[in-house]
Amino acid sequence: MDFFGRQDIARKNSKILIFYYSIAVLAISSLIGLTLLFIKSWLLKSENIRHLQVDFFDPKLFLMGAGPVLILILLASFFKSLALSKGGGAMVAKSLGGREVDRSTNNHKERVLVNVIEEMSIASGVPVPSIFILDQEDDINAFAAGYTPSDAAIGVTNGCLNILNRDELQGVIAHEFSHILNGDMRLNIRMISVLFGILVLTLIGYFTLRLLPSGSSRRSSSKEGGGGGLAIILVIALAMMIFGFIGQITAKLIKAAVSRQREFLADASAVQFTRNPAGISGALKKIGGGAGSTISHHRAEEASHMFFGSCFKKKFINIFATHPPLEDRIRAIDGTFEGFISSRNQNFSQSHFGQTESMVSSLSGGQSISIENQKQEYGLKVLDQMGQICDEQMYVARGILSSINNSIINAVRDRDGAKVIAGFLLLSSDESTRERQTVIIKDFVGPIFDDLQGHIEEILESPSATKIAIMDLCLPSLRSCSENEYDQFCNYIDMLILADDQIDLFEFMIQRIIKRHLDKYFGRVKKSNSFRFVSLSNVKKECTVILSAMAGVGSAVKSESLEAFNNGALILENEGSGNLKMLGPGSCGINEIDKALDKLERCSSTLKKDILVACGTAALSDNHLSCLEIELLRAVADSIGTPIPPFVFRESENGH
Repeated sequence: MDFFGRQDIARKNSKILIFYYSIAVLAISSLIGLTLLFIKSWLLKSENIRHLQVDFFDPKLFLMGAGPVLILILLASFFKSLALSKGGGAMVAKSLGGREVDRSTNNHKERVLVNVIEEMSIASGVPVPSIFILDQEDDINAFAAGYTPSDAAIGVTNGCLNILNRDELQGVIAHEFSHILNGDMRLNIRMISVLFGILVLTLIGYFTLRLLPSGSSRRSSSKEGGGGGLAIILVIALAMMIFGFIGQITAKLIKAAVSRQREFLADASAVQFTRNPAGISGALKKIGGGAGSTISHHRAEEASHMFFGSCFKKKFINIFATHPPLEDRIRAIDGTFEGFISSRNQNFSQSHFGQTESMVSSLSGGQSISIENQKQEYGLKVLDQMGQICDEQMYVARGILSSINNSIINAVRDRDGAKVIAGFLLLSSDESTRERQTVIIKDFVGPIFDDLQGHIEEILESPSATKIAIMDLCLPSLRSCSENEYDQFCNYIDMLILADDQIDLFEFMIQRIIKRHLDKYFGRVKKSNSFRFVSLSNVKKECTVILSAMAGVGSAVKSESLEAFNNGALILENEGSGNLKMLGPGSCGINEIDKALDKLERCSSTLKKDILVACGTAALSDNHLSCLEIELLRAVADSIGTPIPPFVFRESENGH
């Protein structure tokens, strides 16, 4: 199943969760309303008022009981969701006792963790997530949290670093990346919010009972004539606590059922990512062999469904388990599994990676890459499998990262350094424009400019793949800006781009990356329309603009551009877009592309896949990938919320 299919499943699971949650909340509210009706009936009988003919069901009284409870639960869930959305995955990680890792750390184990996560981010085409360590947790566990890949965070326990080797650590991280790519994180946050809303009702009932007078005091109040009111409060508080508890059980059953299904998929994805079943199975075996996966933090229960392994030693009732049995997970990966091994005495060691096959990225050459027909088919296959990481993409990611000067990597791991390097990426090849831009950068960043200016030429000469990777590495550092600092950074980027009074495709791509991954993180993006286009005929004009632009940047020869356009258009026409005709350069410029992408973002997952495959087909139709095509593909993918990995081609004997 591809990225788009898994995203659809995640959305379906979210709808199922919301449906059952709605039923549970309505049921709880109705039960509280019925409790008030029973109290009224009991009071009438106790007062021997028999001459009154009163119906049991009183709509007003029912709503007086059910309405406030319904509002209370919904508001509690809403505010919990709002609080989590503001901080993204980082807030969840901090709430569990996580310490954010300084990506420029000199600690060997933490550097290995940072390297593994950065490699996987580049390979998958998603921004590098924030990285956290749960220092107080000595067992093996990990989690991914956030609403989108833009605000994602990955946390690992101290036990992961001390017990697992690099292969096993990579398997665990690959498992968590699958949750990021599958869209599971948003569902996880919703589960936390749902449970919190129902928990609030239970807690109010519990604390109300605690605040009521003791038994002797209640008897004294009863003799004085005030016992009836206390009895009513007692019954309502008990009802809130009991029905809230039942609601929690129901919600936990739903949470467990959804979580168990996703863990098998994430394990399988981790094997697919690394092509190394021994990695993730080794981690699971060590958990079962004595290392454990227990989380001691007091908030572990509400986030139990987010973790790699079960947070608890053993569930007394299996139906509440958020994870399948370890033995079942291991056998699904390793059919030869016979038993667990002891883990406590093993030290962290770094495995050696042998690259058995020469791999190059189609994005890592010069201004264009020549590819043979069979390689073109392979490239389209990779495009068709966006959102999946394979071992070849991992090799490419390592190759791209190894081609970047260590001084640049260290610089982008620092907030101020990231601002400088992001500015360097936008420097023009025109000398006079570059001089103006250099002054802008120096004025904005200050003395650190002098320390890094020696890398200007190196960055300017880098291919698009390297520049894109560098920008991706900048993102987590830029997320540490304050809102005021981020506003200043955006103004700084705009000044650099407009230094020559025009916007080229690379500058447009950088703007789109920032808008997609940082504007959302800092809350600068208004909530988008929830309506989704499900037919290509609704976005025919926008598809024509994007395809025309892709064909136009690929070749200056009109016949070749038209052929590229027709190849891409054929895919969309077969999916119901209607007849598409190529536009002239004046009708598919940067402004037109910008407007088209804003609308295409609201397409369904299936349509997004068709559009991206069509763009890739157009780009590859002439057996060349230019930097402009690469940049436009990345801009399109980022704009519609789809991670796009480096295109991977096997190196031929003649080295092309």
